[in-house]
Amino acid sequence: MTTTDAPGMYPPPPSPSSVPTGRVLRRSRTGRVGAGVASGLGEYFGVDPVLFRVLFATSAFFGGAGVIAYLLAWAAIPDEGTQSAPIDRWIAALRRRRVPVGLVLVAGALLLWAVAFSWWAPGPFLLVLVVIVLLIVVFGRRDWQAGGASPTTTATATTVDLTKDPSAGASGDTAGSAERPQDPAWLNDLRGWVKESRAARRERRRRALPLRVAMLVTLISTLIVLGTIDAVTGIALPVYFWSTLGIVVVGLTIGIVLRRTPWSLASLLAPAAIGLIAFAGSHASLHDGSGDRQWQPTSAPAAQYRLAFGQGVLDLTSLSPQSAPRTIDVTMAAGKVQITAPKTLNLTVHANIHLGQLNVDGSRGNDGQGHGGVGLSRVVDPPAGATGPPVTVNVHLADGVINVDHR
Repeated sequence: MTTTDAPGMYPPPPSPSSVPTGRVLRRSRTGRVGAGVASGLGEYFGVDPVLFRVLFATSAFFGGAGVIAYLLAWAAIPDEGTQSAPIDRWIAALRRRRVPVGLVLVAGALLLWAVAFSWWAPGPFLLVLVVIVLLIVVFGRRDWQAGGASPTTTATATTVDLTKDPSAGASGDTAGSAERPQDPAWLNDLRGWVKESRAARRERRRRALPLRVAMLVTLISTLIVLGTIDAVTGIALPVYFWSTLGIVVVGLTIGIVLRRTPWSLASLLAPAAIGLIAFAGSHASLHDGSGDRQWQPTSAPAAQYRLAFGQGVLDLTSLSPQSAPRTIDVTMAAGKVQITAPKTLNLTVHANIHLGQLNVDGSRGNDGQGHGGVGLSRVVDPPAGATGPPVTVNVHLADGVINVDHR
């Protein structure tokens, strides 16, 4: 028995023009004013692009948020007719040139800090910008379908292959993996870049291990020797930092020449430089001790008083009248120097402070003005009516405060 299909029994196959196509966010090349961001967003959402131009321009007056948002959108959205955005090319270039990921992260963190915490920063708009970037990346990097499947998907969805693929898993289900959306190009490049960067870092660390060990052994041995000598006779504090700086610089230079640079030890340059800046020119040593010291001479004062860290009090209120001029040196690395003397004592104080403050009789300086800063050198003259042979106190303080009180 033969049957024929009546006309109109089945609907005609859809024409290619009637099949819904996917919407893809792209920067438009038609009607663009700048980089085509506003035109692309207008075409994508089906609104007038003037609206987005007004939003970008208006938000630009709120700490520059509109400018930052426009630049981020330009970097993340591909141009019309292309599949890659500027961020794709940047990541590919960084990966091709084997730039370490950590270096890029540090530079990005510094840039973010400059943008987020500078006086012109968008402030409360920063979170909004992050959300915008995430939305742009999601919509722009995937072929996000808004109105159903594409023609290719519709055609292939009607065909079911019941043949088990030998390369499939135990369940033989290959449809799930075939239908999963592909990851964006920039994400694949980023994963490969991170993987290659980790492998390169492990290789660099392996090659630099002998030099790193040699530098650490040399540095530790040098510090032990200096500490031993310091405990016996005393060594100026800057010597420790100069030795550390010299060993690290020499080691890094040798590593650069041999292409085995232990960059992890470069972090020691920061404390060495800070120590040199803080204690530059100081002759105090760890041998001088630390804590609270009180020097209260009654007859002939000692020629020198020393202390590494803490508070040193030179009390001259009980000092008997001197028969000849006296000179006293007070040396400290960091802390507070308190000098107390009677108003009748012919006392002159030469205050030398590398970084700190000088206070005289409760005020900052003889003239009531502030004496503080870097490289401070001041002379505190005797009070009016002082008599007797002169007593001179030379104070050398690297970091801290000097108080001179007359009673």
